Amino acid sequence: MTGNRVQIRLTDPDALGPLLARVRAEVDGVDGLAVTSRDGIVVAADLAPGTPHPDDAAAQASAMGAASAGVGQRFVQFSGLGRLQSVLLEGDRGCIAVQPLSGTLLLVVLGTPGTAMGLFTLAVRRATAILLAPE
Repeated sequence: MTGNRVQIRLTDPDALGPLLARVRAEVDGVDGLAVTSRDGIVVAADLAPGTPHPDDAAAQASAMGAASAGVGQRFVQFSGLGRLQSVLLEGDRGCIAVQPLSGTLLLVVLGTPGTAMGLFTLAVRRATAILLAPE
């Protein structure tokens, strides 16, 4: 599959929803995912069963993920470190990552509570690879 076809798949909620569900099921340490535009609009999301108000949670994660990526990009540029590769946040009960998928899309990954940052980083890389892989 060409890069353009991957980009089209990543912007099609009907194709992306099942792919996100597959990633959440296959990748240890991932509790939920959302693909969002860089301005925070949800393209598709797959959150853990039982997530209260999943549409609101996906919208909030997407908006905050886009804001985090914007701040992260400015900070990385200001620091002379090149282009943003990811934003990783660690809380006392888990981790969150924001990973650019393309020039217009971001991946927000919510970690399973208790997952260590190193293992979560590997899980985010694996999730990204699955999403960007040719079919």
